[in-house]
Amino acid sequence: MSKAKDLIKELGSKQAATDTLSRNENNDCVVRAVQHAFGVDYIDAHHFCETKLNRVSGQGTYTGIYLPRIQQAFGKKISKMGRGGRLTRAKKSKVTRWSNEKSAFVKKRVTLQVRYQVKEFVKEFNQGSYIVVVNAHAFALIDGKVIGNREDDRRLNREVWSAYIR
Repeated sequence: MSKAKDLIKELGSKQAATDTLSRNENNDCVVRAVQHAFGVDYIDAHHFCETKLNRVSGQGTYTGIYLPRIQQAFGKKISKMGRGGRLTRAKKSKVTRWSNEKSAFVKKRVTLQVRYQVKEFVKEFNQGSYIVVVNAHAFALIDGKVIGNREDDRRLNREVWSAYIR
């Protein structure tokens, strides 16, 4: 049985278990992201992460391994964004390349595929609910508002590694 279900049995109510568990938990950014993205209690999100994402209580979650396998949660569909596992955008850039015709280096304008930064992702996808994964961290994006840990709405220059739409 999961720690979440044990606490509900021990304390007798879902709200008491939610309060106790959310105060004492570490490395729970994925739990909080699932909680806010799906609009469920912390205890339900914790149980989901323990059972479906193989999360050990007090430790992080390997979102890159387990989250892509989930297709439905709490009666709602969830799907990974992007092609081939990468969520990128087009960016025009000037690069210096060797030209055989001119026998010299020349600057050319090319279009590269680069990862979104959080601020660009928020601007582009400002409607709907998303779980956004950055380096070793996750948070929820709901209708253009970043919801997660304290610093998440201020640290907008991080690269988005993957995102899941609900």
